[in-house]
Amino acid sequence: MISKVLLVAALLAAASTPSATSLSTSGLISVSRLRRQGPAIALSDRPTTLVPCGGAVSSSDLSPAPRLPRELGPITLGVFSQMLGEGIALSSLALYLTRLGATPVTVGLAISCFSVAQMTCAPLLVGLSNRLGRPPVLRICLAGAAASSLLIAFSGSAAGVIAGRTLAGVFAACVPVAQAGVTDVLPKELTALGLSRVSAAAQLGVVVGPAASALLQEGFAAVGLHPDKCLPAVFVMNAVFAVGVLIAMALYDQQTPHESVTEEIVERQSSDGSVALNEESTDMGILRLTQPMLRTITVVVGWTAILSNSIYGLFAPRFLGFAQPQLSATYSAAAALMVATQMAFPRLVASIGEHRACTLGILSVGTGIGGLSLVRVQPFHSLLYLLNRAGAAVADTATAALVARSSQGREARSRNLALLTSTRAAARIVSPLVSSTLFQMSCGGARVPGALPFVLAASCAMAVAPLPSLLKRAERKAE
Repeated sequence: MISKVLLVAALLAAASTPSATSLSTSGLISVSRLRRQGPAIALSDRPTTLVPCGGAVSSSDLSPAPRLPRELGPITLGVFSQMLGEGIALSSLALYLTRLGATPVTVGLAISCFSVAQMTCAPLLVGLSNRLGRPPVLRICLAGAAASSLLIAFSGSAAGVIAGRTLAGVFAACVPVAQAGVTDVLPKELTALGLSRVSAAAQLGVVVGPAASALLQEGFAAVGLHPDKCLPAVFVMNAVFAVGVLIAMALYDQQTPHESVTEEIVERQSSDGSVALNEESTDMGILRLTQPMLRTITVVVGWTAILSNSIYGLFAPRFLGFAQPQLSATYSAAAALMVATQMAFPRLVASIGEHRACTLGILSVGTGIGGLSLVRVQPFHSLLYLLNRAGAAVADTATAALVARSSQGREARSRNLALLTSTRAAARIVSPLVSSTLFQMSCGGARVPGALPFVLAASCAMAVAPLPSLLKRAERKAE
């Protein structure tokens, strides 16, 4: 009951946030209308670059709270649709595979196959979007997600489910493609806002997925469907929803006039105050150092995510006496907080900047993930858990913003964002095994049993926390 209340609160918070409503798909405005409103954003199904089309902007034209163009609504809807399916899969497949006779090793294999496929294919799909455009590849990803849901629904065997999850991993690139699309069309000052909305849509899908699965299964059971068929029916409904979003995106794309913008035009207009194509001016040596450092941050934060979900599901029942309702309530509260954090992220960046926001997020992760394993008294334990998850939301989005900021050119930016997703997927292959081994080793400890993987991850987080400040210092020297 608590988890459902927290879920409703998260949805209401997301819906009532003014910045979020600017991404809704209702009342979509055309590119031509944007161009008539002074400085505008050029959006195209084909690779485009931001070009302010007007001249100087008076103070009366400036809005105190910048809003995103509503054309980005279909992008975030596509991300939400794919992550909704992931939320359903993450919350349901372990039990479903067990019912099909799968062993824990088989369940782990299904998780690993998804991560391996995503690690391999995400950069390829983002690269394809450089040539075909972001919207077509987003639709390809949704088509793949729908096909994987149908394969899981109609397989009836553990091998079929593993094949379905592998197919889902192949097309699990909506987030990096959407991130690349957002950074293509938004000016530097709105990048954090756009990326936070993509992250919020992804997180909201993960929040809604488990609740939607539970409600649909109850509904199917109420109309007389056999219990063994209820979850497959949920995957069919998820596939139908994904196809519906795909069709809506295709229809919207056909109805929207497109104007392509070439690099020559961008560079020619940059002298008039428009955004230059190669706005960032860090040297290649700094760039070679920057991306590996940011990926290291992603690996560490990704490790804490595994600890906060999979390993915490072992830790809390064993040492805190949590039952499933308490775990569900904790996960739901954390997910709701992460959505709310994404909504507040642009204001945080506006106040302290992307580098400091990233550092703050990492420090929060380190404090929270280490503290929750040592402090086992409520409500302090749960507060530390929530601090960890909120910090992860900030660190993930700030890292993506820094990746976009430090990349020279459109293709380099999209490639680096894809590699960020690929790195995160690679971490999910190894970190569950390492974390579970460390947890089992430390369960017999006399003082703080089970704390070893959490404390080690916290130490790693504290070690990488200075990296954004080092990058900022390097950028200043290179300017």
